[in-house]
Amino acid sequence: MTTALKFRPDPDRSATLPARYYIDPAIYEREKEAIFFKTWQFVGFAFDLANPGDYITADILDQKILVTRGKDKRLRAFYNVCMHRGHILAEGKGNKAIFTCPFHAWSYDATGALKAAGNAENVQGFRLEDFGLAEIKVETLGPLVLVNLDPEAAAIGPQATGLAEHWRANVKYFDRLTLRHRQDYQVKCNWKLIADQNECYHCPAIHAGVTTVQGGPAAWITTEHAIWSTHLIRANDDVTQARLAALKAPHDPDKWQNEAFIWYLWPNLIFVTHQAPTNFKILHFLPTGVESSVETLYCFTLDPPTADDQANIERFATVVQGQDLEAMEKQQTGLHARGYQRGRLMVDKERSWRSEHSVHHFDKMVWEALNGPNY
Repeated sequence: MTTALKFRPDPDRSATLPARYYIDPAIYEREKEAIFFKTWQFVGFAFDLANPGDYITADILDQKILVTRGKDKRLRAFYNVCMHRGHILAEGKGNKAIFTCPFHAWSYDATGALKAAGNAENVQGFRLEDFGLAEIKVETLGPLVLVNLDPEAAAIGPQATGLAEHWRANVKYFDRLTLRHRQDYQVKCNWKLIADQNECYHCPAIHAGVTTVQGGPAAWITTEHAIWSTHLIRANDDVTQARLAALKAPHDPDKWQNEAFIWYLWPNLIFVTHQAPTNFKILHFLPTGVESSVETLYCFTLDPPTADDQANIERFATVVQGQDLEAMEKQQTGLHARGYQRGRLMVDKERSWRSEHSVHHFDKMVWEALNGPNY
C-alpha cells in the first residue's frame, strides 16, 4: 500500500478515514467534546411542544435534556437535573406548569426558575434566584427541535439555510404529514459508519431489487452545502411503472412522490423521501459506545395512512434497514483486521451514483472537528 494514501481535503484524491477512527476509545472521547457537545443535536419535534406547559426530554450521550414551552410561548431548553443535588428532574413528555424534583421536591417553572425549596427560609443566605435550571441553546428547523450544549454555538438557521425550504418544495403536503412509525435499532458499529453509508456505490450489491438506480439509467444529483447535502434520485420509467403497479389503492398523482431525495445534516441526521405515496423519513443516530450505536427511524405519512403507506414503511424499516445495518456491523468487525489501515474513496469526476464524494463530505467534517485544518 502506498504511503501517500491518506485522508485529504480533496475528495478526488482522498483515502477513507483511518480504521482507528472507528475503533479507538480515545478518538471516541474526543468526539464527545468536539462533535456531540458542540453541534446542533435533534431532541424531538415541535408538534410535541405546541402549547404552553408542553415538555419533552431527551439524551445526548450521557447528558439529560429538558425542553419546555413557557406561558410566554417561548421555547427553552435546560440540563434535565435538579440544582439541589443532581437528581433527574423530569422524564418522558407531557404538559406541566411546575417541575418538581422527586428527590427533595424542589420545584421549577417552565422558565427554569426555582419556585420552592423546602426549608429554604431557615437556611442562611439561601436565595431561590441563585438556583435556576442551567439553560442551553434551543432552536427549531422545520418540525425538528435541536439543542446545542456549546454556549458559544452559532445559530443553526444560517448554517442550514435552504434545508427546510427544500423539504417543503420536494415533499408533497410536507406540513400535513403525521408521525406514523418509530423504531429503534441497536447497531454494533461506530456511529460514523451509519453516515458513511450515505452513498449508492453499495446499492447494487446490498439493495438489489430495491434501489431506483437498478434497471436502467437514472440521475443521481448531489448538492453539498456547509453542513448539509442532498441527493436527488430520478427513477427510470420501468422502475416507476413497477412501483405504481404494486400499489394496493388507485394511483393519486397529487399524492405520489415522483422523485426520491436523501438529505444529510451534520453530524447525525439523514432524511429520506422515496418514490411512493407521500412520505418522509428521519434517521437519527447516536453512539452508545465506541463500537455501538442506536439508530432511530421516524416515518411520516398523510393521515389516515393507507395500506400503501404501511407497505412503504415496512419495506424501508425491515428490508432496506436490515440490509444496511448488517453491512455496517460486518464492516465494524473488519476494521479490526491488522492488515487494514485505510482504503480509497471511489470518487469519480462525474459525481455519479457510484461515487463516494458524499462520504468524503461527512468524513471531512469529522476530520476537521477533531484535527482542524491539519491534513
